[in-house]
Amino acid sequence: MKPLLNQAKGALKNLMEDAQLFQALLTVAQENLPDELRNHLIGVSFDQQTMILQLDESIWATQLRFYEANLLSVFQEHFPHLELNRVKVNILPKPVEAPKQTREMIPPSETDAKVMLEISEHVESEGLKKALRSLSKRAQKTPN
Repeated sequence: MKPLLNQAKGALKNLMEDAQLFQALLTVAQENLPDELRNHLIGVSFDQQTMILQLDESIWATQLRFYEANLLSVFQEHFPHLELNRVKVNILPKPVEAPKQTREMIPPSETDAKVMLEISEHVESEGLKKALRSLSKRAQKTPN
């Protein structure tokens, strides 16, 4: 069991080191961009000798192209061991939010309303008592 835990700790340590590296790469890149473009650069990584810049919207890709050579030279100076010689821009798609579903409120039946009102008389909790009474008032009025 201990070797397995030690492996997990080692993997977690490696993940933390990778996260710190990628955060450092992002910080360096953002510091070398103008303010209006800085917040739209959301990730920097590398694949072999290619620096990959990740943007949140495609509209910023054109403006980023003007700064690619500058960013590449900054990275070549600060991180020469990466041996970067190309830049690639990726647009990360925004997550699609599921449409909110509205639920139709179905009031309790007259019988259920009476039961809730009766239960409320025997409940000690004032909050629950009040909620049961309020819910019982929403009962459907059925025609006689």
